[in-house]
Amino acid sequence: MNEEARKQIVKFLEEIGYDESVIDEEQGVRVRNWLAWYKGKTKDHNYYVYNGKKKTRKVLKTLNIPSQSCQDISDFYFNEKLDIKIDNENVGKKILEILKTNDFLFNANKSMQLVKALGTGAWVPYLDKGVVNINYIDATGIIILEADKNSVKSVLLWSIAGNKLVINAHILREDGYTIYNRKYKKVNGEYIEEEIDEKTREIPTKSFVPEFAMLYTPEVNNFDITSPYGISCYANALDTVLSIDSAYDSLDNEISSGRKRIFVKGGAVQFNTDSQGNMTPIFDSTDTVFYELPGQERDPLVTETSGDLRITAITDSLQAQLNLYTSKVGLGHEYYRFKDGKAYINTNNIISANSDTYRKIKKQENIITNAIRDLCYGIAKLIGIEEEFNVSVDYDDSIIEDTESIQRQALTEYNAKLISKAEYFRYVCKYDDKTALEFVRQMEEEIKEEQKALSNGEEPGYVE
Repeated sequence: MNEEARKQIVKFLEEIGYDESVIDEEQGVRVRNWLAWYKGKTKDHNYYVYNGKKKTRKVLKTLNIPSQSCQDISDFYFNEKLDIKIDNENVGKKILEILKTNDFLFNANKSMQLVKALGTGAWVPYLDKGVVNINYIDATGIIILEADKNSVKSVLLWSIAGNKLVINAHILREDGYTIYNRKYKKVNGEYIEEEIDEKTREIPTKSFVPEFAMLYTPEVNNFDITSPYGISCYANALDTVLSIDSAYDSLDNEISSGRKRIFVKGGAVQFNTDSQGNMTPIFDSTDTVFYELPGQERDPLVTETSGDLRITAITDSLQAQLNLYTSKVGLGHEYYRFKDGKAYINTNNIISANSDTYRKIKKQENIITNAIRDLCYGIAKLIGIEEEFNVSVDYDDSIIEDTESIQRQALTEYNAKLISKAEYFRYVCKYDDKTALEFVRQMEEEIKEEQKALSNGEEPGYVE
């Protein structure tokens, strides 16, 4: 945050009973660093090459693997197979329609990408002219005010758009949550509070149900083990990211440098003078193809050489670093394959149910499920639903289970009379006992009807 915004946020915190010590400055520095790596090139991508006369500044090319991995991890959880279930049909219809109207699946996927990148995120449902909308807040706009080992109790959320600063705070008081809303406009370098409806400026909800949902990465914050904030999934893999980019950059350098290397004696690195007395260098000193060497007058002024390209060796090194990176961020070994200048997902990689990767996925699913549940309860509170209901979430398990192999195995066991038809559908289709038995009964009836129709010379499926 800029200094003016920070000053206004501190002033607001004091207004509601806190001081600036609740702002974790070190976490803020870490988040900004993780964000820089997420965006691509950082100051660590700068390096220098000495050409015999001067240092030439270079910038590493980047695969931007932090961004790609966060996108791919988010797709584990928020894809078309995500199924949010609410056991109260009337309540479920209303809440699921609100989620659909807010394009929750798409926006939650984007939000989760930044949670994996920056460690923390929040979803906040709110009413705007009677319509429920959802704000998706990333770690740069979150200040946790109170938390225990299980959950965040009070939080301040802020954002800047142009010259506007918006603050939304959810504070747990003795009689429930109080929600504070403030809007400020920057005038002559200072934020001036704008008038808003008094009913929304301070809202005593008289409820202990939070109208916000928090998301984290499941790893312990090893930079500060007492911190309530999560950490980037690649926080402890930045050296590996740099090694990946170094290898990727080397591929390009191998082509440009491997074509030809020209060594020039000092006498050749001179200047030509035109008819008007202007001096121009014979060789471009920033071109690393040229390297100036000391030499005797009898030595040739220019000597050229070229070497064998090491593409295979560099590609192997790059692949090894990718494997190390994906293991560190929870994608498992060999999740990516480097080919044709890009990192592709290894489609043959099925995550074992007895692996560290599987356990990390499940831990993240538990956190997301709690967030979705809190979001649904918050929405219900906003639209006045007082009925009790439960929320459950089913995730895409195709990344964990090889469904085709499971189907083949189940079919083999059924044909060998080792399992029943119902067990086949429990195993392959994940049906519960009741559904599997009912499905078997229905199929057997349909098969009998089709056989009867065939014996009567009728077309199956057209029996009255």
